Amino acid sequence: MNGNEKLIIILFPSAFIIEFYTGSFKYKFHPLNIMGRIAAYLEKFFYPLSDKFISGILFNTSTIITVSVIFSAASFLFINISPLLFYVFSIYILASFLSAGGLRHESLKIYNLLKNGGIKSARKGLRSLAGRDGGNLNSSEISRAVVESVSENTGDGIGSVLFYFTAGIISGLILKHYASKHMQVSGIVFSGVLFAVIYKTANLLDSLTGYKNEKYEKFGKFSARLDDVLNFISFRISALFMLLSVFILSIAFNKSKKAYNIKDAVLSFIKFRKSHPSPNGGQLESIAAGALKIKLGGVNYYGGVESKRPVIGFENYGLADIKNIIDAVTIMELSSILIIIFYAAITACAASF
Repeated sequence: MNGNEKLIIILFPSAFIIEFYTGSFKYKFHPLNIMGRIAAYLEKFFYPLSDKFISGILFNTSTIITVSVIFSAASFLFINISPLLFYVFSIYILASFLSAGGLRHESLKIYNLLKNGGIKSARKGLRSLAGRDGGNLNSSEISRAVVESVSENTGDGIGSVLFYFTAGIISGLILKHYASKHMQVSGIVFSGVLFAVIYKTANLLDSLTGYKNEKYEKFGKFSARLDDVLNFISFRISALFMLLSVFILSIAFNKSKKAYNIKDAVLSFIKFRKSHPSPNGGQLESIAAGALKIKLGGVNYYGGVESKRPVIGFENYGLADIKNIIDAVTIMELSSILIIIFYAAITACAASF
């Protein structure tokens, strides 16, 4: 690995640290907001087509291509102005796709509201974390929703983003080694961020249209299935690091009142990892349920429509309470750090060949 290629490794912690401390900031021109507006515009064009499933495929692919072209054009512009400016832009985009800081901020805000009796405000605040209806939820149900959201978002908001960024970096390194010896580091970084852009666009489209309701059941089906496929490997890698995090925390807090139960986390993972409507979400929620010995899943409402989900957790587990929000955030934070180290190490090894 030469000196320039070492810059690639710096991108991992840089993006994570920036997002962790700025993830609570919300502004109009956030990359995800821009992507959402592009999707909303294209949805108006494709949704009226008669075959909703085919129109959903066209909508999904057109949105991904449009976002990718815009990102590529911006990258080309910045590279030609200054490679340093391009690296700053790349870190900014990657940080915008990560979610550890945002998850922490929103979760602790709900925790403090519940702790101080502000359940109505907590219900409203839940919209920033979970897509379910929160209007009639009690404190335990809100806590469950937060734990579920934090656990699942450890996968798609951290693990999967870094998985595809790393995959893109490695693809760039392979291309340089076998086809383009004079490929610059900026080209390798571009490849990594482009992979992350494609993934995050697909993930966003699932969150916008991947619902089993009258409007989106057919139109959003392709988006939902594509998101499932893209997350399949990365969620299982993230699950391993979540288990490792619980193991570390079980040792660190062994003599305190905080309980991170690694045995139950493993048993729950083995038994309940497939007890989820998504083939991926249960991978992480089952670990959280076992680690905290609480029941997740059950009945949720989306747009007034009841959704019955299998209960994740053993019979002797209790219901979630507000302290479990803090526990789930702690697991997410440590898991994120371990995932960052893992993918940075994988990239460093790939660059050294």
